Amino acid sequence: METQELIMKKYLLIFISITGLFACVNIDHRRALFDAQLDVFKKNDSYHEVQTSANKSLKKWVAEDLRDIQVLKKCNWKLDDAVFFNSKKDRCYLLLLIQDKDTLAKQDYVYVMYGALENEKWDIYFTGLSTMIFSRDKYSKDEHEPISMAALSLLSREEVLHDYYKANRRINDEYVNKAYTQELKKKQETFLKKKH
Repeated sequence: METQELIMKKYLLIFISITGLFACVNIDHRRALFDAQLDVFKKNDSYHEVQTSANKSLKKWVAEDLRDIQVLKKCNWKLDDAVFFNSKKDRCYLLLLIQDKDTLAKQDYVYVMYGALENEKWDIYFTGLSTMIFSRDKYSKDEHEPISMAALSLLSREEVLHDYYKANRRINDEYVNKAYTQELKKKQETFLKKKH
């Protein structure tokens, strides 16, 4: 007859296996839910307006020689097509995918940007939110080979999706709206004043 401890270890192992399986299914489910939702967003004017505004802002800031955005001149970058709107579609997270061009670079990045619809125009916030860092040796064949834009997109979306939906599969507005603070606005003002 098995000891009580051995039985407990088996139950714990089964529990961990089942929990891990649900976590994988949950991530896949959230990704599928978001992909379907993104297809709907892409048919909406708000989606195109925020994407256009973000791209114009990025190009303008680079042309104005703002100090904190000069990194983009040394990188390949692309605004991801994912937009993580709140339910009202007046606030959102955006993802800026960045591949370092330095041949010795070992990491690539995704900047989380923010969009807020104010007075019928999208304001884009470049600074004040997190930067995701991805090691090339983990996601590429070589530690100096850039992570593909598609992989950066997938990896960063998964990070945002952890909190984007509530358990009932509805958008977590609190998660999206909480970033829009006075501190974010102040950091953006400071960013806009710093010339290279």
